[in-house]
Amino acid sequence: MAKSVLSAYVLPLVVFPLLSALAFNFIFGHLFASGLSDKIAAECPPNEEVVSTDTTPYLLPYTGYHAVDSSLCGMVVFFHATMSSATPLNFLTYFIGVGAPFIAIPAVEASRTTGSRFIAYPVVWALLSQTATIGFSTPMYWLVFILTGGLQRFRKRGESLVTQAHAEAIVFGVIIGAAIPSVGMLVLDDPYVTALWQPYPVFVSVAQAAHLFFRPPSSFPQSGYRTIQALYIGAFIISSSVHISTVLPLLPDYDALKNLFLPSVAVLDSSTEMALQTFDFLKWDFVFGFASTIIATMWFATNFKQLLGIIAWYMVAVPVLGPGAAVLGVALWRESNLESPTYLETNKQK
Repeated sequence: MAKSVLSAYVLPLVVFPLLSALAFNFIFGHLFASGLSDKIAAECPPNEEVVSTDTTPYLLPYTGYHAVDSSLCGMVVFFHATMSSATPLNFLTYFIGVGAPFIAIPAVEASRTTGSRFIAYPVVWALLSQTATIGFSTPMYWLVFILTGGLQRFRKRGESLVTQAHAEAIVFGVIIGAAIPSVGMLVLDDPYVTALWQPYPVFVSVAQAAHLFFRPPSSFPQSGYRTIQALYIGAFIISSSVHISTVLPLLPDYDALKNLFLPSVAVLDSSTEMALQTFDFLKWDFVFGFASTIIATMWFATNFKQLLGIIAWYMVAVPVLGPGAAVLGVALWRESNLESPTYLETNKQK
């Protein structure tokens, strides 16, 4: 009993708030201390008319509402500063390319037949990640997931079911609402496209809802396991390919790898180029987003042997295939377990 309370409540309540606190310190603390926030604000003055000038090239009428346009301006400045330099752009592309777990896994968990209502609206968590960063919000998602029984709710076959209708809607939503806008932002390098990308979680949600309207769960109630499996495998292939194609050319150069992936513990000087400051911001976001997700998936294990297996998998898969593919591999394994009567019997006894 004590062991169960420790793993189900005490550890999550210690680990994930701590990760969010550290993320807040390194992401937002550095944002203000480095002067990056002031540089962004200077290009998006809140009291100015929405008119693009040489000093405010991204202060544009994105929506026609000044308060909204001023906020979008700051986000556009951030991403276009990142995309203005080769290495930061390379990392942003990498981050998006391996970031499928942040979209796909919450969408799947929200669609289970008896899933927790606290994680039933992934659009809320995804919008939070867009405004409060992935690094800060993801630990909170996993804390809520674990505390509300996201791992222990499934006692009988069918309780963990994701219907075929929901599975298809998830795939459709991820492609239409996330993948296409993300590629568009990276390729087109247009401020209006970048602004349009910011609320992409809404596009994912709307696309899913539209798909479910035409193919409702009542008409397609069978298990969508194979479709979810295909989604995870497809995302695994993309994530691992992005990782390998990014890392392989840099392997002879340790300093280049370090520069690409390791953020600065010290606050960058205010004289640092904005692209390098946004680059460091994204690296901290990446670190805490994936660190919390990797740690959270340790809770997928139902015994010590499985826990050791997950740890061993991450030790090999993260450097070789990348963190995105590594997490998706564990998610695939969990889905196969949830389809297994043996797993359900074991879980029932816990």
